[in-house]
Amino acid sequence: MSEEYDWYVEIPMGIDEIRALYSHVCYSIEVWPGAPRRPAEEQEYLQNLKMRLFAMITQYNFDNG
Repeated sequence: MSEEYDWYVEIPMGIDEIRALYSHVCYSIEVWPGAPRRPAEEQEYLQNLKMRLFAMITQYNFDNG
């Protein structure tokens, strides 16, 4: 897919919202029913999102700790 068709959005979120989202993603990974009920790519996406959110929390803690 070419870049002209990519769509992006930015959502301003506070650290409390990031922490809540991180918690929910962790829970989603724990209860993920697995393939074929859910696509395997979904688990990969959740793992990647978890790492990115953790990096945000860690950066916040470093900058404000």
